[in-house]
Amino acid sequence: MICVKVPATSANCCVGFDTLGMALDWFATFYFEPNPEFVIEGCSDEFKNEDNLVIVGFKKTCDYMKVDMPTLKLKIDTDIPSSRGLGSSSTCIVAGIMAADAWFHGQLNKMEMLKIATEIEGHPDNVAPAIFGQACTSFMDDGDVRMMMIPCQNFKGLAMIPDYPIQTSEARKVLPQTIDYKDAVKQIGYALSFVQCLSSGNELIFPKTCHDFLHEPYRGKLIKEYAEIHDYCKSIDLAMWISGSGSTMLAMSLDEKKLDMLQEWIVKYCGMSYKKVSISTKGAYIEYE
Repeated sequence: MICVKVPATSANCCVGFDTLGMALDWFATFYFEPNPEFVIEGCSDEFKNEDNLVIVGFKKTCDYMKVDMPTLKLKIDTDIPSSRGLGSSSTCIVAGIMAADAWFHGQLNKMEMLKIATEIEGHPDNVAPAIFGQACTSFMDDGDVRMMMIPCQNFKGLAMIPDYPIQTSEARKVLPQTIDYKDAVKQIGYALSFVQCLSSGNELIFPKTCHDFLHEPYRGKLIKEYAEIHDYCKSIDLAMWISGSGSTMLAMSLDEKKLDMLQEWIVKYCGMSYKKVSISTKGAYIEYE
């Protein structure tokens, strides 16, 4: 039996819209074994078919390696919620790709896996950290994926998870077609400083880099708790952003006392689900059982 473990991810990270993502120490687990027919367990009936993203990832990898798709039994064990901006789709895609590679004795390197995953997902900002771990910057270059890992300090986080989903397609509809030139210049400064803070652990500057002009002012309106949580985090000088396209929000700091303060405030005033997380130093990996 092949067991693949894939981390949840937080894409965009406030100022890195469509280019920056980080892996979280919150893993989904996928089990694969030979079977006379396709069997999928651990998900709702609507996903128990060959359109399941795990199977899509597995089959596309078989096609890439020019081998026949085997019949198999797939069991999914995850508590990463879907349509909440935590990369649940990416965990499925990456699991299928890594399992197919392991099934046929490890023919691919991680950049090849990233290429396949990006072709399925459409962009690399979630799948890159899901594969490589840490935080990753990425972009497309004439159809090729370019990716750089960012070694991060030991940041801790609090994921705040509303009880309603936001579809990425809907979240993209609210985005503007253009932004002001001066705001674009500010965004560059914030984004470069944000990445440097992740790497250096500059806790003083980190919260001050979380000022976005590209998506958060618009997507925040889709999350009813966003404004209040944003203002509270700002009041205690705590970095916070919308994870992916939402609805989850993520706060991060090297100062766990601030996160404890936020957690107490969430319990008292918002009553939403939350989970303590940190940046995962490793991406998806294989275990054999």
